[in-house]
Amino acid sequence: MKAVVCHGFGPPETLTVEDLPRPLPGPGQVLVGTHAIGVNFTDVLAIEGRSQLKRHFPMIPGVEGAGVVLQVGAGVTRLRPGQRVLGTKTHGTYAEEVLFEDDELAPIPDAMDMLDAGAFYVAANTVRYSLQDRARLAAGEILLVLGAGGGAGIAAVQLAKALGARVVAAASSDDKLALAKEHGADALVRYPRGPLDVPAQKAFAAELLANARRADATPMSVGEVSSVHPDAGYHVVFDGVGGSYAEPALRALGWEGRYVSVGFAAGVPNLPLGPLLFKNADIIGIQFSGDEVRLPGRIPDAMKRLFDWYLAGCLRPTISEVLPLAQAPAALRSMAERRATGRIVLTTSAYRATPSGATT
Repeated sequence: MKAVVCHGFGPPETLTVEDLPRPLPGPGQVLVGTHAIGVNFTDVLAIEGRSQLKRHFPMIPGVEGAGVVLQVGAGVTRLRPGQRVLGTKTHGTYAEEVLFEDDELAPIPDAMDMLDAGAFYVAANTVRYSLQDRARLAAGEILLVLGAGGGAGIAAVQLAKALGARVVAAASSDDKLALAKEHGADALVRYPRGPLDVPAQKAFAAELLANARRADATPMSVGEVSSVHPDAGYHVVFDGVGGSYAEPALRALGWEGRYVSVGFAAGVPNLPLGPLLFKNADIIGIQFSGDEVRLPGRIPDAMKRLFDWYLAGCLRPTISEVLPLAQAPAALRSMAERRATGRIVLTTSAYRATPSGATT
């Protein structure tokens, strides 16, 4: 079987496509013939040596994919050969055949296309966990999404609208903002490609606040504090960008706002604590790769919600590019340079699309 292999940390162009022996499932394991594989920014971090998760070489990148069960190991009763599934791992999905642990997989609905399944879980469940479980985003609140044109950003827009929130989408290009608007964003803010200097950060913060008038504002009873805007500010900020964009977004938080950090596509930010203190605000770090929240088989209630939202049309990946597995380096280069809009999906030789969009 063919797989994309990383023999040492480096840029995407150092990856090779190799023929490897078919893996055999041991006890509790499932062998899946992959059809579609989602490309994520965390894959870039992994091959470049910037991931916090330890890697051993040679390594097959990739954290999610979808396909058909080929074989099951001893003790596996939940899944059977021929079943359509999606799965997530810490690495290893950039291959035609992938070994998963039983609880790393979930059966997918008949109506879910393989392309959607391959790019669904990581973004959708990261956003669900971030906005619903951690930030407690509620109907009527205002959400700011940084990086709104990417896979996680679009999922954040979609889920927030399903929850009844008002969404302000911020991104670096008109194309990305148009995509966010198509998926329900109420207001749009374009920011320049960074890094932002101090005047640009101040201008960005001012524009963000201009789009965040809070209907629930009440006068403050503790005196006037210049950095607190009782009549404006976001209830929640969803930030997958970081870098020099993070501080303006933090300063645009409203009273008791929640700043959710899910990634650092533009670099790790140095955030001041003053804006948090003066607004009674929270900063929430999201590390979704922990086993207690990462594995589809362990969170059936969450998977049911995600699939229900998918079937209702509320939460669907926006796939902008489909490439064969061998073009994984090009896909990762696009991610690394932040050129990708929506999701990029890799396909294997097993993938076949019908005219209706379903797969066989």
